[in-house]
Amino acid sequence: MNISVKYNRFFAYSAKEKKYSYTEFSEGVNIVHGKNTSGKSTFIQAILYTFGINDEKRKLEELLEDGVLFRLDFTIYANRKKNVSIVRDDEIIAIKIDQFPTVKFIGIGGNKSREHIKLKKFLSNIFEFSLHLEYENEYKPASIEAMFLPYYVAQDVGWVYRHKSFRGLDFVKNFKVDFFDYYLGIVNNFDRLEKSSLEKKKRALEAKSKIIHQLEKSDEEIKLSKLKDEIFTARTLEYISPYKENKSRLIELEKEYLSVCNKITLLEESRKVLLRVKRSLNKDILANEECPTCTHKLSHTVEDTYNYLQDVNDTEKQIKELNGNIKSLKGEQGKLNSILNEMNKKKKVVEQEYETLINYTVDNTTFESWLNTKVNTKFSGELKSKLGEITSEIYDTTNKLEKFKPDDLIKEERNNASYTFKGIFEKYLKELKVKPFGDIRFYLLYEIPALPTQGVELLKSLLAYNFAFIKLIKETDYVHVLPLMLDAIFEGDFEDESKTEILNFIKIYHSKNHQLIVSIADSKTNANSAQMYNEEYFNNQAKLICIGNNTERRAFLSDYDGGYDEYLEETINLLS
Repeated sequence: MNISVKYNRFFAYSAKEKKYSYTEFSEGVNIVHGKNTSGKSTFIQAILYTFGINDEKRKLEELLEDGVLFRLDFTIYANRKKNVSIVRDDEIIAIKIDQFPTVKFIGIGGNKSREHIKLKKFLSNIFEFSLHLEYENEYKPASIEAMFLPYYVAQDVGWVYRHKSFRGLDFVKNFKVDFFDYYLGIVNNFDRLEKSSLEKKKRALEAKSKIIHQLEKSDEEIKLSKLKDEIFTARTLEYISPYKENKSRLIELEKEYLSVCNKITLLEESRKVLLRVKRSLNKDILANEECPTCTHKLSHTVEDTYNYLQDVNDTEKQIKELNGNIKSLKGEQGKLNSILNEMNKKKKVVEQEYETLINYTVDNTTFESWLNTKVNTKFSGELKSKLGEITSEIYDTTNKLEKFKPDDLIKEERNNASYTFKGIFEKYLKELKVKPFGDIRFYLLYEIPALPTQGVELLKSLLAYNFAFIKLIKETDYVHVLPLMLDAIFEGDFEDESKTEILNFIKIYHSKNHQLIVSIADSKTNANSAQMYNEEYFNNQAKLICIGNNTERRAFLSDYDGGYDEYLEETINLLS
């Protein structure tokens, strides 16, 4: 179901200059009229500025110097009716919906400010606007300008280029396609976000897969290694089993040999110590009556004599035992030699078997060279493993992408939309008596370059284009419908015949339930006035909004007479 919006009244007030503007809108056609430079465009731009569209700020610079605050009251028609008031005072915007508390955004002067982003999200929610555009390689919620773009034709460039009434959108990547896809219901925004992410992931995975395949195909060493790996692996297994047995036995023999040698060495060293002790004891210090180094007389007790003789006996006994142990170990020298011989044999067996293995050849490839290429084989295995993981991920990603419309179907839907648009556009151009275009591209929505017309025919072409586009997008059930604002529909040097054609076209093809705001230049000296146009083309049902009494310039604001004090106070309270 389309959400539609209708403006109820617009109020502007400058406390500094004590000036104001107050307008109530008709639900149908509203004609803003006045002399050139009276403030008709200012009126329309101020409405857009009130919503937080900072692109209009530069156009309102002179007015904003007077500290003007703006208020727009409007109604949203959806599942339930909502009455909304939005007030802007420079960097502050306050929004009140029905009887709910007022929501304020402070610091919305910059489009990238935190508060402006919050404001954009808030407006998108109440208008159920979900277009996302690609900013800095990432899809993000579209700007407020994109929300109003289908429903606004600016005086300066709107009648020259299609969908360029706001600056900056041209620099958004893929703007035209994403913009059309959303408003025509071809690709849902959130689907596109997820699909874009999955497609990016799949492309990256496929690139990795391609690189791995190229490595496998281009590296001859890897291919040879894979062919010979099984043969050498089998031969290696034949070698390893006996090698382990021989090597284990050799290690045992070496340990046994070292153990025996260590024991003999220990006993021999012990014997040397005991022999030195024995030599010292053989000097018989008990026989001496004088100290061998001085003339001091020595005296020996019975205890000293006993200890001395005991030491001599113990030493003799230990030497005797030690000699016996050494003799016993020496007797096993044959065993030591046998161990040594067996060790040497095992060493030779191990060396010979390794030499045989090293020199083993398959297709002129030795075992040693195979060991070197074994790294490549391992690398190949890792590549295959990685390739398997990537292939699995590609499969999963492809399955997830299957729930989205395939590219061929999207192209077909775009093509169908373009031709549907063409039928409406051609009909409208004919009604406005625009000369047919020579190239079909100028009729196909997704392909139209700059339109091949100029002057009054260019304005008529763009009028037909905008009406055709709005008629088409209204068929998309989720698209919001804002009041259509056409600034300066007689822009340029128009003869009465062209004005008649334009007003007749608007009369016939303007939807009766779609609020329309148009501006035209008018003056008390004009032969054809806004009043006359209203009577002749709109059955006197259009609301006439006069700026400056058709005589004044820069007359958007007039002197405040105090007639709206209560409304002004309510407006100020919304900001406080």
